[in-house]
Amino acid sequence: MAKPTTEQLAKINQLARVPLTEDETYTFQAKLVGDRVIPRRFYRITSNFLRKMADQAKQGVSLLLDHSWANLGIMTIPLGRTYDSRLQQEGDEYALYADHYMKLGQEINGIKIDQLADGIDAGTIFDTSIGFITTKHTCSICKEGYFSGRCEHFRGKVYEGVTCIVEMDDGELMENSLVFDGAYPGAGVVGLNNTDNSQLTTQWEQLSEDTKSLNGDERVFYSFSSKSGLVGFVPKQQQQNQMAEKLAGGDGNNVDGKENQVQAQQLQQATTALNKANGLLEQIRTALGVTADAEILTKLATLSGQAQVGEQFKTSLIDETCGSGVRALGDAFNVDAMKLSLAGLPVTEIQKVRDTYEAQAKAVLGGGGRHTQGENLDLPEGALGGAAPANPQATGAEQTPEQLQAKASEDAREALRRTGNASIMKEAK
Repeated sequence: MAKPTTEQLAKINQLARVPLTEDETYTFQAKLVGDRVIPRRFYRITSNFLRKMADQAKQGVSLLLDHSWANLGIMTIPLGRTYDSRLQQEGDEYALYADHYMKLGQEINGIKIDQLADGIDAGTIFDTSIGFITTKHTCSICKEGYFSGRCEHFRGKVYEGVTCIVEMDDGELMENSLVFDGAYPGAGVVGLNNTDNSQLTTQWEQLSEDTKSLNGDERVFYSFSSKSGLVGFVPKQQQQNQMAEKLAGGDGNNVDGKENQVQAQQLQQATTALNKANGLLEQIRTALGVTADAEILTKLATLSGQAQVGEQFKTSLIDETCGSGVRALGDAFNVDAMKLSLAGLPVTEIQKVRDTYEAQAKAVLGGGGRHTQGENLDLPEGALGGAAPANPQATGAEQTPEQLQAKASEDAREALRRTGNASIMKEAK
């Protein structure tokens, strides 16, 4: 049976009321969960929630059989407890592992601990499944609370090539159970306590409060809980350094040793580059609102199509705006300079410029409406006496079309001067 190391036993006895010995303690490691989408359920635990779970697993959560707390009428008594945890980046998955311990020689609610330990060692007991509470559910598409009433999407449905996923971003880890068929792929017992199965993965360790320098890419991940407060985690370099020393071999005074040192350095560089690439992929997935690498290209293709439509609309709007400017200012309007100026503005600002020129053009051209009132064909007063006919529409403030055009041109020039765009005007002839 898997006995704890001295370091592991020390951690276990920080939780035990009565100190346990090596011979009466059984320990095993299990993968609890990761940040991949849970198949058929379309839920995903975020890396932020995973870091909080890792902190709670170190404090110790119960080990049960088949989520017995969820079955009414069945007494729930823990068979063991977690005492340590670690987070690992494995390709495109960010995963949580935890160490568990049970006391040998006990029989709890008809279950013999020694028999469970034998089953784990034999590989017949292997799947695990976590029990947890979630308090924050975010739609992967609109980023609104999925159950808030503001989200109009449904998990598992595809919208413009993107599947709606519920992002579980906060909550509490309650327990881990030994089960016959877990929901999360890969969750379960992964090896005995002394088995090194993660030499080339990134592990995380808690950031000390007095740390002033960091190795690698200087990333720090944080989790927050009511029990532990704000806790930072940084990539653990110890295993990488041990691998480098193992590859280096000897004291470096022989040819083989030097070659191994070079290989060790190359391995470290490759591992650092891989970690950075995985971190960048996570940022890209978050920015695009997708959960899997395979969805990135689909999302980019959709965005590219939308961008092309937007560019076509913007080009058409600029042409329309310049047309209004020519109608308003005539030869004073510099079309080429205005197109360059408008190209750097957002669509909403271009629309404002277009509306301004369009209003000026209507004033210059007389508004595009009729210049008579109704169908009254009576001659104006004084028409038969030889005097100049009166204008029944006159208000005393009327201007000729030429005067209106001159005034509109001057108003437009003044507006361009105020906004610092006087350079786009042609010189008055």
